[in-house]
Amino acid sequence: MFDQVGVVGGGTAGRGIARALAQAGVDVTLVEASDRALAVSLENLREGMDRDIARWSITESERDAVLARVHGRVSLETVHGLPVVVEAIQEDREAKEALLHALDRSTRPDAVLITNTSTLSVSALADRLSPRRRPWLVGLHFLHPVTRVKAVELVRGRDTGPEALEAARGIVDLLGKELIEVAEYPGYVTSRLTLALINEAAHTLMEGVATRDAIDRAMKLRFGWRYGPLALADEMGLDSVVRALESMWSELGLPQYRPCPLLRQMVTRGWLGEKNGRGFYRYDDAGNRLASDDLDLERPPLPGAEDPR
Repeated sequence: MFDQVGVVGGGTAGRGIARALAQAGVDVTLVEASDRALAVSLENLREGMDRDIARWSITESERDAVLARVHGRVSLETVHGLPVVVEAIQEDREAKEALLHALDRSTRPDAVLITNTSTLSVSALADRLSPRRRPWLVGLHFLHPVTRVKAVELVRGRDTGPEALEAARGIVDLLGKELIEVAEYPGYVTSRLTLALINEAAHTLMEGVATRDAIDRAMKLRFGWRYGPLALADEMGLDSVVRALESMWSELGLPQYRPCPLLRQMVTRGWLGEKNGRGFYRYDDAGNRLASDDLDLERPPLPGAEDPR
């Protein structure tokens, strides 16, 4: 059943899922919205693997084997006939609903549809499907970076059927990851806790409590983490962080999810993190953090502005 899988969306999450599947021996059809977006996605996939080669994480032959199994396409019709299709576009309710509605028409009737949502309701997304297709939708939240993080959250919607659940568990097993079943609730476990931490770290920096480096170092030393929360935000993409926070703020109305003004301003400035070389830290073209940088983020970017929390 898992010899061929479709992945729709070639952003950070989609590329990670496609790579993980290809590394497990699956032929992946990676669908993007345009030729330009597809070219960028495939190039980013190669560059990411080249960085891992430089770190001695993988070999060139392993990279080439993965790339040979990822087949880029720009039409949803190319996933027709595939037994499993993963939706991995941006965390935007309307966009995901529209895509799932389109997949309802362009996939075979018994195809398992997997939504990689971190904050949205699987049941609500299923409402855009025809009644006969709703049992085939299930949520799998892959955590970034997909190829390194072992945990995957499984979310069953109101109508999710046993076949979809079995397929989701099978994919997680195939990838050698650990399944965490969570209740359908905004943010589940990992996003709910991680987003609150990142948001509070940004507030802590904005309010001048400690420097960027001190905040990250304190959390790394306290919990033994590989990343501090600000460095993690850079890796996730600050635009993705803000979108997810806005979704949580809309769903729950809890103040800890109202995006910090510093995060909003950084996104407005185009400082998106590792993916474009500038976030809380600076990065070279290969995505490596620079040893020193000239970013002035030790003070709030809006002097005198009141904290709106």
